[in-house]
Amino acid sequence: MSTSTPVAIVLGAGMGGRGVSLALAGRAHVIVVDRDETLAEAAAQAVIAAGGTAEASTVNLLDFDAVEAFRDDLLDRHGRIDAVVHLVGGWQGSKTVDRKAAEQFAALEPGIFGTLRIASAVFREALIAAPSGRFFILSSVQAQSPSAGNAAYASIKAATETWTKALGASFADTPARAVILAVQRALVNDEMRARNPDKAFTTFTDTSVVGATVADLMADPAVENGARIVLVPQG
Repeated sequence: MSTSTPVAIVLGAGMGGRGVSLALAGRAHVIVVDRDETLAEAAAQAVIAAGGTAEASTVNLLDFDAVEAFRDDLLDRHGRIDAVVHLVGGWQGSKTVDRKAAEQFAALEPGIFGTLRIASAVFREALIAAPSGRFFILSSVQAQSPSAGNAAYASIKAATETWTKALGASFADTPARAVILAVQRALVNDEMRARNPDKAFTTFTDTSVVGATVADLMADPAVENGARIVLVPQG
């Protein structure tokens, strides 16, 4: 692998991760990470089928030592890390702010915020060392418009946005940038539409839009550090 090839790490091989990975085919060497080896490998193979290069990894993103070892291995083999795209998510809702909501917060926090906290700390220096390092997170408009029924999810997403802005502040006077991408409701792709042909998905954002935005901003030197970009639904 040429050291001139950007290296992008996609954390999460679900619907969003697959869309972003595919959009980066030919633009970067893609490292797809997921706790499910089958999902990670499928996303990597889709990139390869599209003419790009990719590899799949399973890493415990809540284990600092494991993530640091993963970073060191990538730097040893590729010499650089240009982008980290955090797409580890999950959702739970409740009727109101009650015990269930509090329990949901505890259940959602490790996967959404815990993995972000560790990944950002581990990869920060590598992104600063890159020609134009990028750290992306996928958030939701619910982070700034919470309701009684989404208290847990919205609060955690708000925390991820605050943390990402702080990461951006730590990038001051460097070429690295932290970027928040927010969707209105949820993600959709062609497979989801095929399974639900009678549903309009008018407030859903297509995964291809997320992928295209990540790919474009990786190459855009003018992107604002700490920017929060609301992605228009493409249902």
